[in-house]
Amino acid sequence: MESRAILPADRWLEHLEFHIRRFQASESPESVHQLRVAAGRLSVWLELGGRRALRDDLRWLRRRAAPVRDLDVMFGKGRSSHWDDLLRVQRETALEELRTALEAPRSASLSAGLQFVPAPTLDLARAGLRRIRRRVLSAGDRLGDDERDPNVLHHLRRRIRRLRYALDWLGDDAAEIKAAQDTFGAMNDMAVELRHIEAHAGDTALDEHRRAVQAEYDRLRLESIAAWHRARPLLRERARNR
Repeated sequence: MESRAILPADRWLEHLEFHIRRFQASESPESVHQLRVAAGRLSVWLELGGRRALRDDLRWLRRRAAPVRDLDVMFGKGRSSHWDDLLRVQRETALEELRTALEAPRSASLSAGLQFVPAPTLDLARAGLRRIRRRVLSAGDRLGDDERDPNVLHHLRRRIRRLRYALDWLGDDAAEIKAAQDTFGAMNDMAVELRHIEAHAGDTALDEHRRAVQAEYDRLRLESIAAWHRARPLLRERARNR
């Protein structure tokens, strides 16, 4: 007898479609953020069912929205009006690219295709959760080699985010991993801003701003590593028991 299924994708598919429409009407920062969240959650839902179809399309959509979201996070913090002026120009270019993507047939086909994907069975989803948990632990093990390597930290952050979404889909406790996700996310915001600042390396008007962002990144990096070390024992225990 087949196991019961986990939640269908309906809620987050509706969320995605709503915020695509909202973006097209207002281009609000919140709509950009929410369509990326919805795409990420739907990708994990597909992964829990062992499905590859449409995951590339969801990744494509997230990547098209990412530059706008990054600029929105950096903008308007009151640190530097000069920096805000530079970001405003970049956002216009990023917005045009996102508009084009959302008007493309690929975007409409993605929404249509997701409607016909059945929810994975609970047994299949549990197996998918175990795979995702193992990948998080493997990414965390790499952190021991160099806690300063931004690529290792970035990889672990993405794995943590997918685990949090997987736990949510299954209705499992995600409090500890969500705390890690939040600190890693804040750290990543600073890492992204540093990369943008480095693109203007010759602009001495940004020197003070650069120092402030670097200091915040250093603080959040340590907080993120500490949050991971708090979450890891629980993940290892669950990996052994399930």
